[in-house]
Amino acid sequence: MTVPLRDTMRELGEHMSPARLPEDLWRRGRRQRYRGRIVAVVAAALLCAAVAMAPGLHAEPQPAGGGSVVPRSVGLPYFWQATVGMAPPGPASVLFGGDSLGLTSDPFEEEGGKLAVLGRNGDYRMLRYPSDGVRAGQGVRLSPDGSLVAHSDLTGGPAGWLVVTDLRTGRSRGYSGGETTCCADVVAWRPDSGAVLALQAARDGYPIDGPAARYVLVDLASGAVTPVEDRLLWDGNASAWGAAFAPDGRGFVAARPAAHGTELRGYDATGRRLWARDLGSRRLAGSGAYTSDSSTLALLTVDECPFQCDHDQRDARRWRVSYIDAATGTDREGPAVPEVTGAAVRALGWHGDALVVVQYESEDHVTAAESETQEIRHVRVLALRPGAVDVVLDPPADVTSIDIPQDLVRNGQFDGPVPAPAMLPARWSVVAQGALCLLCLLAPVAAAVVVSVRVWAARRRRAAAR
Repeated sequence: MTVPLRDTMRELGEHMSPARLPEDLWRRGRRQRYRGRIVAVVAAALLCAAVAMAPGLHAEPQPAGGGSVVPRSVGLPYFWQATVGMAPPGPASVLFGGDSLGLTSDPFEEEGGKLAVLGRNGDYRMLRYPSDGVRAGQGVRLSPDGSLVAHSDLTGGPAGWLVVTDLRTGRSRGYSGGETTCCADVVAWRPDSGAVLALQAARDGYPIDGPAARYVLVDLASGAVTPVEDRLLWDGNASAWGAAFAPDGRGFVAARPAAHGTELRGYDATGRRLWARDLGSRRLAGSGAYTSDSSTLALLTVDECPFQCDHDQRDARRWRVSYIDAATGTDREGPAVPEVTGAAVRALGWHGDALVVVQYESEDHVTAAESETQEIRHVRVLALRPGAVDVVLDPPADVTSIDIPQDLVRNGQFDGPVPAPAMLPARWSVVAQGALCLLCLLAPVAAAVVVSVRVWAARRRRAAAR
């Protein structure tokens, strides 16, 4: 720059009016800088919450061997695990419940029950219920293909005495009709997953005695409810062994109390009775009682203490398998599977020549007055093969109920890898309330920091004024 130009610019500057700057310019700058930091923190927190709640933005373990594998165990989900409605897991390999923190109520939700769904892709998702005592495989059941769950009610679900949840979409549909608007136990699925057989309460509420319930066949596509014969005494415990559909879909059997034990009745696919048989002390083995060719039904007989047992007597029970003809109800021969001990045993289905069953173990404090599937401490899944008993699924000690899709039992493979539950996605309510708690904890700290900064700044200004 030349000397004349510099002198000219100086003269022009001397004639210009001075810039108008506020006295608190530096304070304003600090406030703007603090606001920028706060906005960045809030944005980061919202981003973390979005990642926590959004499915597909996190890595989860994938079981090897494709989708037709039953894992050798399951993991225990986190209490904040996302629900089926939030992030559908797809077709399930296992449905289970229990006593761990993740399978019971948690600090951020209302009281109620939970069941966990383990998807075939390794996802763990939760189903929530208004009341406790919900048990997988008894009242709540997986469809044969593992894509649907049928239950009497669901937290936040649609109205109806029967609710069916699609694990592929997370959506639920309610069904009404019949004699009541409340309460049912799902006892069996039709093999095409298109209908369920349920024990429907004969009047609203759970009656204690009298003609209290009726079998009804519910078509899921049309919603039609077809009563199956007359009423019977409600027995929520016996409904675990209440009915079974033939794998070929041509008929089903349903049990009811008799004068000296159990009566079993055979029906065609429409609910027309074909035969009836007094089983005495024997019982239907469960919803998986039919052999794979639909020709034979497995029954269970308990030796030693059939009723009113203490803890040791109950867990020492020995269960024997016998057979009847599915077309006539007459006795016949079948695979010679070994006896098994346990408080109770329930058949899930046949895998080749092996009968796959759930074995129940009682709590230590169980009393003689409690029913077989109440106060259960642990369950295992066993394969009863001629000459051998194999443990095919041994869940953690906190798991007390379990169900496996029949198609997977019949056609799948066992001893698959055990997916570990992923921490994310989480339920939005847990994220929101957790963030609120964190904010309440950090607010006093933030206030103390602001006060300290202001005091320090005031001291600096007084020192500078001197």
